[in-house]
Amino acid sequence: MASKLNPWKIQGYKPGQNVICRIVKSEPGGYAVVIPKDNLPGFLPSEQTHVPGKEVLAQFVCVDKNRMLLSERFTAGSSGAKPKTQTVNWLEQLEDPDGVYSTGKHQSLSSQMAADPNTALSPTGNYTKEAQQSQYQQEQYQPEPGSGSGPELEQNPYQQDQYQTGQQPSPEEQAFKVYANSVPPKTYQLRRAIDLIMPPVDQDSLKSLRIGDYDIEWLITDLEGGMRTGCVKATCESRLSRAAMLLYRGRAVGCIYGCRADPDTKPTEQSLNLMLNDLESPDTLVTLYDLPEDITLAMSALFLGYPVKREDNYSALDYMRYICDWFEKEKGTATLAISMSGGRGMCLGYIFKGEFRGSFYVEDQVFHPDRTYIEQILQNDPEATLGVSILPPQMTSSAVRFGFSLSMARKNNKQEF
Repeated sequence: MASKLNPWKIQGYKPGQNVICRIVKSEPGGYAVVIPKDNLPGFLPSEQTHVPGKEVLAQFVCVDKNRMLLSERFTAGSSGAKPKTQTVNWLEQLEDPDGVYSTGKHQSLSSQMAADPNTALSPTGNYTKEAQQSQYQQEQYQPEPGSGSGPELEQNPYQQDQYQTGQQPSPEEQAFKVYANSVPPKTYQLRRAIDLIMPPVDQDSLKSLRIGDYDIEWLITDLEGGMRTGCVKATCESRLSRAAMLLYRGRAVGCIYGCRADPDTKPTEQSLNLMLNDLESPDTLVTLYDLPEDITLAMSALFLGYPVKREDNYSALDYMRYICDWFEKEKGTATLAISMSGGRGMCLGYIFKGEFRGSFYVEDQVFHPDRTYIEQILQNDPEATLGVSILPPQMTSSAVRFGFSLSMARKNNKQEF
């Protein structure tokens, strides 16, 4: 049985550090685990199939609420290589590759790692010295510019550590980096995927502009410096592309990008980079507006959350009631996604810290602030399907600077191109 977290034991853990964890039981969005080395409890978000007692190689992300958040070290069978982008429906489960965590017939992963950490890290046992280093090892880069100051900076945990004097990212930045690299890619089965992000609740916040009349630096400064929470949508006529970025306190917590030349859905970080490239084009038209913070964080689970594997025989309505009760008890944050039968549309439900905060009918672009609407849909359509994407609670705590930095993403874009 895992003990409560001992502050002396966790001091040596750094974001991105390899650890061995043992599966205890399944939970929505992943597994409760224990780290045998120090007998510490943790949570491992995962779409893979694991059985209790199985040992899994993972990486430490952060600690919050008396549990250590981990990310799976391998999601493909290549030695130390970053897994290839997969095109999957976020409502469906990923298959578990055979032998990913197999390191020997007679030795546990933890005992083999203690005996020879070089070979224990590899599914095949052939692990080079270069590949021993974590793919999420801290990168060297200059501190990103910020604009918060004074009392607002002190009150806001997400803006702390924005001014780093060293060359390394802060632990809060690195924790998100490690986590984000483990999030499975999603696909969105919609004619216009950018419609997944709901329109403004407050129409007065809606603004439209042509980026050529301003510039991208002005826009990023406004979004980051103003700690904006909401959405930015962009249409680039010259590249025949559309994009939408979900923002939480000036950082990107979701992004969708599509263009005629390459219509495939891409992960959030890659979509963000492509969108920022389009924002360099003077003919790009931009629409931006505010959204409530609670709904934005719930919506971010679509992009940076983990699907909840279903192993039940509930109807969609009964399952929704069950999972809403579970979220209320656990104070969870998530998005529910209802696909109506016959391809008649999709409805999203937003849960923030256990409370249902509204539902959004994508086809009609209509938001309803209560739960009654989504229950009526399920009552009238017993063939509808329901999927859930959950955001680990650590992502909304002070242990993590949640989201991608726009200024840093643009800087990396310039270096690549």
